[in-house]
Amino acid sequence: MRGLVLLVLTEVFLRYCDSRQFAYKIDRYIITCHTTDFECFKKQYKALRDNVLLGNDRLHIPTYEHYVFAYGPNTCVKLSGLEESELVSITFESDPRKYSLVLELPLRIQQVKSSTKKCAAPDRAFANVKNHVGPLMRFTGNATIGITYPYKLKKRKGIVFMQLEDENLDVILDIPDLSHFHMNSEVEAKLYRWSEWAYEVVQHVDAAENFALPYTTQLRSLLDHIPLHKFIMLYPEEEYLDLQFNYSETQLVTNP
Repeated sequence: MRGLVLLVLTEVFLRYCDSRQFAYKIDRYIITCHTTDFECFKKQYKALRDNVLLGNDRLHIPTYEHYVFAYGPNTCVKLSGLEESELVSITFESDPRKYSLVLELPLRIQQVKSSTKKCAAPDRAFANVKNHVGPLMRFTGNATIGITYPYKLKKRKGIVFMQLEDENLDVILDIPDLSHFHMNSEVEAKLYRWSEWAYEVVQHVDAAENFALPYTTQLRSLLDHIPLHKFIMLYPEEEYLDLQFNYSETQLVTNP
């Protein structure tokens, strides 16, 4: 029995040390922001994107993998762009408790050759796609990702943590309609064909589940280890229990 108790205490101690070590390592990547400073929150997101959310070996956070899915017999399609995403909106609500972000990014849709690594199956199968011959297709559109995390506030040793619950995702893939382009222009005709191809391709995938979720889950995992005061600095009259604010790029434009 004494041996069992010693084993349990050892495991608890090691977990505590791991948590302290994690918090120490992450400090270099975190920008702490006041609740009134939207520009700071945008910088904070970019720092976390580049140093943590896309993967960090030091923190044992896995590398974010681009979503690559099968397209025809000998090629796949890769979706990318989250590595260039920008924060355009942030919201905190206290009743009910919700933490929301809106990201905008260039959505790159690229046809790639099949490799030794098997591509994922698309959510909706492609029909009548033959072996590809010639230049690979590609197109860049835009995407907007709305993320809402319900959250709980937890105290550990008197320190407040924000525990994010499973996120709700709203993903809009914007492939511009180029039907007004001149078909007698070789360049414009090619762009039109590529945009029509890209639009048809994204109809076959669940972008929220396969493109965005593996990335947004990284933030949920990260905040399990980081005190809330590392992210948000309160003014003397503020409390985490009733924290509430809402900032967005559109507000800055319409309400200078």
